[in-house]
Amino acid sequence: MGQKNGVIPPSVPADFSTGLEWIVWPAAAAAPYFDARWAAVDLRDLGKLYAVRVVHSGERVLAIYPPSLEPELIAYTGSLLAEARGYLSAHMDKLPFLDPAEAVEIVNSIMRQHAGLRFCRGDGGSRWPLYPKTWTAGQRATVQDLWFVAGPALDHDGFKGIDVG
Repeated sequence: MGQKNGVIPPSVPADFSTGLEWIVWPAAAAAPYFDARWAAVDLRDLGKLYAVRVVHSGERVLAIYPPSLEPELIAYTGSLLAEARGYLSAHMDKLPFLDPAEAVEIVNSIMRQHAGLRFCRGDGGSRWPLYPKTWTAGQRATVQDLWFVAGPALDHDGFKGIDVG
C-alpha cells in the first residue's frame, strides 16, 4: 500500500555518483569519527535516493542537490553534512573535485529549471545571485556555494545571467 502524503524520491539514474561510494560502515563505537562516519553513510544513502552529490572545492566540502528538493530534506542534508564534515574533511582526497567550469554548468542547469534565478552585476563587475522569492534558505545556500566555487568563471561567454545596474 502506498503512502498518501509521503515524499516521492525523484528518478535518479542508476549510475549517479554521490561522491561517497567509498565510505564503509563504522566498525565499532570506538572507531575514529564514529558518529561523523554514520552521518556520512546516511548522507550517501540520501544522495542515492534524492540525487545529492558531495564534492570538494579547495578546502570546502559541499552538498549539491536539486533545488526542487523538499525543504525538510534540504535541512536534513545540511545537518548530516555538518555532522559528517570532520570525517569528510579528513578524507578530502576521496571526494570528487568540483572545478569552476563545472560549477557554472550546474548553475546554468539550475537556472534552466528555475526561471526566477538570475545573476546581476555588482560593484566592481562581480556577479551576484538574485534568488526566487519562494526559495528556502537551503536552496539559496546551494547556489551560493556554487557561486563561490564558480568565481570568475561566471564571466565567461557561455554563462547566461542578466546584467542590471
